[in-house]
Amino acid sequence: MPKKKDTEIEIIDTEKGVQVKSGKKIIAEINEENGSFVVLTSGKELAVTADFPNALEEAIKAYNLGV
Repeated sequence: MPKKKDTEIEIIDTEKGVQVKSGKKIIAEINEENGSFVVLTSGKELAVTADFPNALEEAIKAYNLGV
């Protein structure tokens, strides 16, 4: 049975918030707006959450990685 490959996620600070990357691909952006965290994928709003861990979880789910 083949081994399942681990996927590394990189979180990079930007002026607006953070970028979530897998390798060279930007999978999501998380920006803080008015005390909420907005998750953007491909420039489209995916989710708005009250805290960063939930926003990160939404970004990962959108990329279909599983948490």
